[in-house]
Amino acid sequence: MSTQFSVARPAVFSADWSGKADVRLRAVVIGGSGQIGGWLTRYLAERGHQSVGTYSSQSFADLVALDAGDPEAVSALLRAERPDVVFYPAGFTWVDGCERDKARAYAANLEQPLHVARTAADLGSRFVYFSTDYVFDGVEGRYAEDAPTNPLSVYGKAKYDAEVALAEALGDRLLTARTCWVYGPERQGKNFAYQLVRALDQGKPMICPSDQVSSPSYGPDVARAVLMLVEAEASGLVHVVGPEIMDRVQFARAVARAFHLDESLVVGKSTSELGQGAPRPLNAGLLIDRLEACKPGVMRSLDAALPDFRAKLDDPELRSWLAPVTTTGTGSN
Repeated sequence: MSTQFSVARPAVFSADWSGKADVRLRAVVIGGSGQIGGWLTRYLAERGHQSVGTYSSQSFADLVALDAGDPEAVSALLRAERPDVVFYPAGFTWVDGCERDKARAYAANLEQPLHVARTAADLGSRFVYFSTDYVFDGVEGRYAEDAPTNPLSVYGKAKYDAEVALAEALGDRLLTARTCWVYGPERQGKNFAYQLVRALDQGKPMICPSDQVSSPSYGPDVARAVLMLVEAEASGLVHVVGPEIMDRVQFARAVARAFHLDESLVVGKSTSELGQGAPRPLNAGLLIDRLEACKPGVMRSLDAALPDFRAKLDDPELRSWLAPVTTTGTGSN
């Protein structure tokens, strides 16, 4: 698979992001209810783009229902919208679930996005796919885009096979963004940080693998960086993750401190002790030299992003849009 990367409009990266984009896009976000998709739809609107976001199971009034496995529904939506770009942050990302149900893993992570991408390409649209550091084996991380892949799990294999199939089908109309350990405020409230804060808030311990290392990636930053890349007409393969690596226990304790919770409730155990259903890349994480060359600092560190996480939860304009992190429904309290 080609690991090349190019940018047609690099001036976008030096433009004022707080204003409207100079070239307005029509976009469709498949998976607009998810943690990256939600922020994509929000940032697209802020930048003056016209977009339609979709949901699969959990409905939101500002999104439209779509079964990505229904070819006729996909075709009808894309032909109605005629998008310049289709974002695909949807998928089946439960790693152990993928291990148990290979057919579903490949349907959600390869077959469905490939069909959507081909339909979009027939209309002249670009396509953005989101992949993972699970395409690597975790022996010699952190990994650059051109590092040899060797996925260990069904999830990782499905994602890598999708990268290859999409690249063959779309060529330079494809942007693949690998990301990992995504956290931050979101509409459904399902990511690891939400699970952690809710458990600790109730005085429950949170057991985390102490020997799995990767790159925590702030969801709003992932969405913003990918949209910048799309506005710059980037194509190829790029890593979009936070700038540091750490193990899951370090990550969890940093989140606990940010929310003024008892970090001693975070308990570390080895992967072998946890007996997880799918193999994990232990020494993973991704390098972001390509992204940094485009827009230095676009992905914030954990220490810089966590205060923004809390601020967004407490923002009156966002509070009704985001899921609260606590069972009391009071934002970040």
